[in-house]
Amino acid sequence: MKIVADENIPLLAEFFNDMCQSNLHTLPGRHMTRADLMDADILLVRSITQVNEELLEGTSVKFVGTCTIGTDHVDTAYLATHGIRFHSAPGCNAQAVVEYVLSSLLTLAERRQVPWQQLSVGIVGVGNVGRRLLAALEALQINVCAYDPHVAAFQSRQHSEAVWQQDVVTLHTPITHSGEFKTHHLVDGERLATMQADACLINSCRGAVVDNQALLQHLHSHPMFLAILDVWEQEPTPPDPLIRACLLATPHIAGYSLDGKYQGSAMIYAALCDFLALPVGTSVAQLAPCPPLSNITMNSDGDSAFLFRKVLRSVYDVRDDHFRMLSLLGLADAAKASAFDQLRKQYPMRRELHGLTLSTQGMSPPAGLQALGVSLLTEV
Repeated sequence: MKIVADENIPLLAEFFNDMCQSNLHTLPGRHMTRADLMDADILLVRSITQVNEELLEGTSVKFVGTCTIGTDHVDTAYLATHGIRFHSAPGCNAQAVVEYVLSSLLTLAERRQVPWQQLSVGIVGVGNVGRRLLAALEALQINVCAYDPHVAAFQSRQHSEAVWQQDVVTLHTPITHSGEFKTHHLVDGERLATMQADACLINSCRGAVVDNQALLQHLHSHPMFLAILDVWEQEPTPPDPLIRACLLATPHIAGYSLDGKYQGSAMIYAALCDFLALPVGTSVAQLAPCPPLSNITMNSDGDSAFLFRKVLRSVYDVRDDHFRMLSLLGLADAAKASAFDQLRKQYPMRRELHGLTLSTQGMSPPAGLQALGVSLLTEV
């Protein structure tokens, strides 16, 4: 059995080598071709590989797995009609995206010079990410509302109108191109005009959910309006003017925690074991390294909001990714595309909050951290 996989999927050898007797071939995901798959049985990808008839026609592929929550890069109808089993990894990196949004909110609050609890947030899309983000913001006592036309509790007209009127609107939808609730260019010039003049738009789902040209024009004509973009219509060559216009610009890494990537690989490994009627013999717990920062000690009372920011940013600070992204400015398209992919391929180790223990000595821990997954250890 031969497996062809995107070279950037973590733990490929650890999860898949034994089941294919080391017949595992890795390639750059953006450049896979039909010729690469002619004698392959299994195809493993991430979101940058378009899996469709053009890629698979005439190949021997029987199973496709994407180690991502999104599936818009896969022609699932084609796979179904050709008897090719398909699995994705829904929810694998949801917590990482939540932490990306929280870190972005901290930066926005500092830019606005307001406590972040004073920011109201509208969540568009209540799937794995949106649902977790909603729970986190509610636990942090931040004013939040949500809208999703496919979720009964959030589909009313009241929800659909209120969500766009918040200080921050954050997008967590799949990309769809047809139907009553299509999301392609969900945020266009008309939609932007209905938002607050000083609102902030966060997009960490799919680039084309936002009309990037309309957004750039809106940013130029509304100087108080802000944008935080992790995904772009023109990946991997986002235009310099839009990068410069964003409060924060990052290279499609919102969900790039090590925990999320490992979990995505593990979910596809388990699905392939099921397809092949093999036992699941390897787990993330066996393979994940210890977090590089696993314990923080606080031993004096201080400003709770300041301490909260320090703890959250000790695990993930979106500003680091923003400044790495600025290295793309001024590059020609070919060089920019290569640099964009390298930022993702060589992404630093990033862990999630649940791997952190906060020890406090004679003080109360900052409120809300436990709700985000931080373990608390109080010492007298």
